[in-house]
Amino acid sequence: MRPDTLQIALEETARRFSKLWHVLNHGTDGPHSPETRRMLVDRVRDALDRGQARLADTDGQFIANSFALDALVHQGPTTEVHRARHRDLGTFHAIKMIRPDCAGDAGARDLLLREAAIGLTVRHGNVASTQTVIRLEDGRPALVMEWLEHRLSTALHTRQLSAADVIAVITAILSGLDAIHAVGFVHCDLSPVNLLMAGKNLSQIKIADFGIALGTGHRHGELDLSFAGQPNFASPEQKAGQPLDGRSDLYSAGLLLSLLLRHCSDPSDKIEALKAISIQLSRKMPADRPQHAKAALMMLANLGKSDPIGAY
Repeated sequence: MRPDTLQIALEETARRFSKLWHVLNHGTDGPHSPETRRMLVDRVRDALDRGQARLADTDGQFIANSFALDALVHQGPTTEVHRARHRDLGTFHAIKMIRPDCAGDAGARDLLLREAAIGLTVRHGNVASTQTVIRLEDGRPALVMEWLEHRLSTALHTRQLSAADVIAVITAILSGLDAIHAVGFVHCDLSPVNLLMAGKNLSQIKIADFGIALGTGHRHGELDLSFAGQPNFASPEQKAGQPLDGRSDLYSAGLLLSLLLRHCSDPSDKIEALKAISIQLSRKMPADRPQHAKAALMMLANLGKSDPIGAY
């Protein structure tokens, strides 16, 4: 654009903005109240957001008049997760929604709303926070969750762990499980992919994704799921489709602890005790495992004592 043309465009924009600002502040009967002015400004902002999406050929990128979809970070069989930025606050969030091609899948919708209800029930520093549920323009529900950039699965490929790192991670996992179990749910999907953190501090690991969580004493068959979970981390009773309780998650935690130890080169004298705890957590029979996450946390607290296993 030539400089003189640009100047004309800027002057015209300034003139129109001045007129718009006058309309936003004054009606036919005098100045608007502050509440009316804020409402009108919000409506103009919404219109600008929609116009920006159309001009950028990204129609639909703004959802609920509040979130700009920034990147697709995960796609599953019926759902997808986007990183999103809040229009007014500038904060990042994870938004999980039904995939457009599965919009008519009533089962997927029910599972997502069920996941939202469970996620909103659990509040703990080692559990990823579900913040709210919104409805997209086409009626699909979507979960708004805290944005956690890093996965444990990635961290395990980029760093060696110390014994202190291993203890920090497994303590965070068991603490999160204790909170989940305390409100009557079994997570059922523990794996490095579903363990997230905002930074690089392993003690701040958070358990995410309640997509296949169950109420204690229930089985996945009740949700018309023949099998749900990560085969490499699911408990024997979960694979068999049996009713589950918190000990099923402890089995998965034991396998995770074993995985962490394989990434640990620390000669610490605590390693053997950690291996023993891993074995105890992942016993085939639920009755042979610790009875609950608190007991497993006590075993960790007793590391270095003569009989750490005896604490459960």
